Amino acid sequence: MFKIKIILFIFILFLLILLPETVLADSFQDGVKAYESNNYKYAESCFRKAFQENPDNDVIKYYLAITFVQNKNTADAKLLYKNIIETSSNPEVVNLSKTGLKLIGNLSSSSSKITKAILNVNTMGNVLIIDNVNVNDAAKVKFIFDTGASYTTISTELANRLKISTANAPSMKIMTGSGYLNVPKITLKKIEINGLTAYNVEALVADLPMHTSGTAGDMAGLLGLSFMKDFKVTVDKPHNQIILEKN
Repeated sequence: MFKIKIILFIFILFLLILLPETVLADSFQDGVKAYESNNYKYAESCFRKAFQENPDNDVIKYYLAITFVQNKNTADAKLLYKNIIETSSNPEVVNLSKTGLKLIGNLSSSSSKITKAILNVNTMGNVLIIDNVNVNDAAKVKFIFDTGASYTTISTELANRLKISTANAPSMKIMTGSGYLNVPKITLKKIEINGLTAYNVEALVADLPMHTSGTAGDMAGLLGLSFMKDFKVTVDKPHNQIILEKN
């Protein structure tokens, strides 16, 4: 990670030399300052604004991409890198984007080598709760771990945060305490816990009773068998641990 930070710092210096003075809009300059101060969330908002003002500027695209990486949004970073590589006439920025893609690939390879994770869980009665579940590289949230649920379920609020549209999604009928409901079924690109990753996880978008009652806090939903099917699952209740091993 330290090596990656050094490379990114060199990239920034190089791009500042490349970038014409006339392109340095306030939003872009604010983004650079925020990035150099490690305030990546604010940097992203600045670069997004600069990108909206000048969507054809490849340097701004690149800054937005490396900020996505810092904010763990590698999916959008990949899309921007690929867009630059395919459309840019600036060979320097194209080469930097190719290097950025390789760095993301190296990070992904490191994660994919992890085959076992021991999760320390919190309990609420008989309910097991897992913290810091990374969904689509865009949100880190809490989930209930439910071995009796066929599908993973996410709340409407999390679906909105992930910018998932359910307008054309197929629906499924589920049983709730108040009767049957038709809910959208979607696919989550990625769920990662402690470096262990499941891809293309089928999930339902439905608010659990704790969501509708306003008592969920930052609980995002529940992890069901559509997530667990890729793993051997061992629940160690005396030690408040769940052990996941890739099949």
